[in-house]
Amino acid sequence: MLQMLFLILSHNTMMKKPEKNIKAFYNQYYDNIRDKRANSPYVLRRYVHATQYEGILQYVQPGMKVLDAGCGDGVLSVQMANKGAIVTGCDFSEPNIAAAKKYVSQQKIANVEFLVGDAENLPFSDNSFDLVVSSHVLEHLPDFDKGLREIMRVTKKRAIIAIPTVLNLCSFVQVGRGWFWLKGPRSFFALIRGFFLTCKALFLREEGVDEMYGGAKVPHIFRFPLVMKKKVKRLGFDLVSYHADCLCLPYFESALPIMRYLDRFRDKMFLRDLGYGTTFVIEK
Repeated sequence: MLQMLFLILSHNTMMKKPEKNIKAFYNQYYDNIRDKRANSPYVLRRYVHATQYEGILQYVQPGMKVLDAGCGDGVLSVQMANKGAIVTGCDFSEPNIAAAKKYVSQQKIANVEFLVGDAENLPFSDNSFDLVVSSHVLEHLPDFDKGLREIMRVTKKRAIIAIPTVLNLCSFVQVGRGWFWLKGPRSFFALIRGFFLTCKALFLREEGVDEMYGGAKVPHIFRFPLVMKKKVKRLGFDLVSYHADCLCLPYFESALPIMRYLDRFRDKMFLRDLGYGTTFVIEK
């Protein structure tokens, strides 16, 4: 117990890394979202990923000119293109963009293109897109607020922004150094550690809890939903609505029917703040 408390108290929830180190890491980082998440061998991981994307895709209409800012290897970009949108995918990672281009070439998908670009300095003119989508990207940037402002600059009116948020059991597991889809010897420890780290961040009035991505090479903060709501208002934008990405429960695939039922209400008061991630509809 004493060892666990020491680890919790010594955890730096808002660890700072030099901007050049963060960008150097991500420039050569390959997400491999298609294999790790969309086609994961773990049912829970597949379900959470698919449910989060469904919450974004409901806002995409045929003929829309859409930017996927921080597109990774293009999984969401392709799904939006399959709905009839005209999609541009932009990512800072060269391996991600190479993988995305290869996939759409093999699948012969014509209405999507990919390019390397920095989400903090998007290579597009003001008001270039009918919609900008950013799925779990801003938390990776050296300057979260700058990334949000850039997204709003290049959209004509609306952006759909999803970020990881911490008020969920699966989020506790992740920030506690576990994996919510995989039960093992450290599972209970990860859940409890994540809970206490979240309480600590609340007490210290921090933005959230740092998962410490890539073996602690770069920060990856699971924020409190209220923090994002305040950021949107402070930066002068309008929060139209928001919903939980997924009201998931860790470890047990047998709980999937319960999760599916709960996710029918993920846009409702109280429940929308308890997701493993939150999706915000923002307008200017």
